[in-house]
Amino acid sequence: MICVPQKSSLKGKNGGPDLPTHGNTRNSSKNDAKMTASPRFRFLLGVLAATLAGCASRPPAPDAVSRGAIEATVGRYVAASNEGDADALAELYADDALLLPPDHEPIRGRDSIVEFWREGTDEGLEVSTLRLEVNGDVAYLVGRYRLPPTEEEAADSGQYVLCLKRQDDGAWKLTADIWNGSGGSDERGPDGDSPGTAIS
Repeated sequence: MICVPQKSSLKGKNGGPDLPTHGNTRNSSKNDAKMTASPRFRFLLGVLAATLAGCASRPPAPDAVSRGAIEATVGRYVAASNEGDADALAELYADDALLLPPDHEPIRGRDSIVEFWREGTDEGLEVSTLRLEVNGDVAYLVGRYRLPPTEEEAADSGQYVLCLKRQDDGAWKLTADIWNGSGGSDERGPDGDSPGTAIS
């Protein structure tokens, strides 16, 4: 009896036995590892996207640049008043600004405002800010002012409100300026408060 070896039923690519190789096993393990890490990576990306979206939806922080520019404008206002420089003071107002002194008709426009301040300002003006709010290109400031006594007039103090608007060139200018004295320390003439004792 002649025994004929039987062919293996496992066929390789070239018709030979399909034997496992270490190389294929190693590649398969790498692929499995990649498939396992992928969902975790996608999860981290989702968390990051949600975090960024939450940051974008939070209210913006106060505009520190605008606040600094407005405070600088008020500083120039005080300096011009103390130096008696009506022209420099008027330059801080918008073309269509309103000046609202106590017991006085509204003064409209920069040209009229400069004429008002040319009547005189007092030295020693000090101001302090109580509130400053900025919303885009508009802002308002609430504060207190104080003027020291002079030989002609008693000390004066009171409150003021400034409204400002950012211009096309980025400068902040006054659109409205109103103040009132505390009442007990100011001296009023026949025409109401003099511009020297009622400075915001």
